[in-house]
Amino acid sequence: MSPAEFFKDIVAPNVDALGNDVGDLRHAVNAILSLDALAGIIHADLHSRGQETNDDAAFRERFAEQHLEYGIVRDAAFALKHGELRHKKPRLVQRADQVTSYSGAFGEAVWDRSAFDTEAVIWIEANNPDHSRRADQITRAVLDIFRGMV
Repeated sequence: MSPAEFFKDIVAPNVDALGNDVGDLRHAVNAILSLDALAGIIHADLHSRGQETNDDAAFRERFAEQHLEYGIVRDAAFALKHGELRHKKPRLVQRADQVTSYSGAFGEAVWDRSAFDTEAVIWIEANNPDHSRRADQITRAVLDIFRGMV
């Protein structure tokens, strides 16, 4: 499957589903994991064309350094897959339970009138509170970054 096909058939529908139901943890996990998988598919495609080294981890790290949003999603995906990240490497998100549900009036949502249209939102609690984001908003931001790459 090409990066463009995976984007169109898997990733965009998962992110859209979360956008349509911002309080659904299943949709949030699907969006986060599929965005991270897309990074791997993009890397494999670039590598097959001689435009990238074989080091997937280095590719993802460079991309995370360029795009904080992707770094948060990448670390959330790793934490969801492994439960907790215990390695020495600093992570923006370390535990699966940092992808969590809050009432629509939590945090920044208090100042966002549209947040009251829903009972709950899924939130990614980063280790640095300044990097914490609503899952629907950050997955949409990463989707837009990838849109320009596929």
